[in-house]
Amino acid sequence: MGERTYRRQQWEEWYQNARAYADTFGNLLVPHDYVTADGYRLGRWIERQRAMHNGVIPSSLDRERCLALERIGMVWKLEKRLSWETWMAMVQEYHQEYGDLDVPTDYTAKNGCQLGYWIKEQRKKYKGGYLAEKQIRDLERFDMIWSFYERKDWKDWLRLAEMYYQKHGNLLVPASYQTADGDRLGSWIFVQRERYWGANGRRPLSREQVKALEQISMVWGLDRVREEKWNAMVRWIEEYKNQYGCLPLRPSVKAPDGRSMGNWISLQRTALTRGKVAEDRKMRLEGLGIYPFGSTKTPL
Repeated sequence: MGERTYRRQQWEEWYQNARAYADTFGNLLVPHDYVTADGYRLGRWIERQRAMHNGVIPSSLDRERCLALERIGMVWKLEKRLSWETWMAMVQEYHQEYGDLDVPTDYTAKNGCQLGYWIKEQRKKYKGGYLAEKQIRDLERFDMIWSFYERKDWKDWLRLAEMYYQKHGNLLVPASYQTADGDRLGSWIFVQRERYWGANGRRPLSREQVKALEQISMVWGLDRVREEKWNAMVRWIEEYKNQYGCLPLRPSVKAPDGRSMGNWISLQRTALTRGKVAEDRKMRLEGLGIYPFGSTKTPL
């Protein structure tokens, strides 16, 4: 009989297999690669339930199912089933193989344990001040990276910012923006603003860092950022209309910074309808052919 995946079988069927495992072995610590005699890949299914419960992936678990699993010995947090020393042995093995501790969240160790998720949990604990000094030292011995910003030197991030500026003509990077290589440049720019203003206990930027960012048009104040983004979108819509003779009303039409032009226009129309647009902006929008919802004039 072929292997069965969780997509093809009902949750209750998987649960009965989990219950049978618990009855046989006295626990629900199912190895990652464990497959039942009937072909159920129970180890992966258990890991999926744990990942849903812990918010790693979208969840279809309700309270009733969680309680049912707990009654047969489900362990939700990996730390509770293995000692710190056991996890550190896995950390050492990973470091020896890959040379760092930049573990992907979905990485599973050879013994079936979700090392990637465990590393993610340690970062959360570190940020919240819940790791002991010894635990911090243990992890830092293997080049633990506590924040993704540490994965690159500041000058490496600056080069990414310069590339963005060269392409877009500004540094108004959307917060969710990532480079083609997955570097979260939008988040990094946001943190630099916090460092500039001394917000959230951030370490201040040096004069050289401030100067380097200002040379590529860094905008420090959030109010000005919003203003610049609004003006930039107006310019892009003007260019689109001049080229195509109409407004970009479809949500699928993207501005150079990745924002939806159609969605932006819809938001402006909503604001116009509610009377929440300053007079100078209202004139610019109407000049583009953007009017309130319910207006006798339709977007051009």
